[in-house]
Amino acid sequence: MKGGVTNERVTTTSVGLPAGADRGSPQPFITNSEVDDEIGLNRRRTKRKLKRYNKRGGLETSYKKIKEFAAWTISRAYEVRSFHFGFVVLLYSMWLLVDFLVQVSLDVAEFRPTPRVTADQFRRHLSRRLDKLI
Repeated sequence: MKGGVTNERVTTTSVGLPAGADRGSPQPFITNSEVDDEIGLNRRRTKRKLKRYNKRGGLETSYKKIKEFAAWTISRAYEVRSFHFGFVVLLYSMWLLVDFLVQVSLDVAEFRPTPRVTADQFRRHLSRRLDKLI
């Protein structure tokens, strides 16, 4: 929130982006921003907002994937929880690196939104390797 906390009522607007060449189906959004498509300028502003929302979607999906690497804990100690979070981020980063290296080794020129090495495959492989070490 820009400018601090407010108790004002917020109105939300449902926006539908029609299917296009890059999208097979319409894309719905809900926003608290004012959206209008009456004139060309408003449509361009709306398109820019929707592009920003699209970029945000990748971040939210990434956060869901990070949770897949997390260990369950009941500890309330800051140090333990901080270690768990740092370790999860490390594992997640390793998974992204492995997936990237696999794609590079296959000479894949196009961006692929779904990973070639899934998080579950990476965790199982890592678990087998760690079991051999221990």
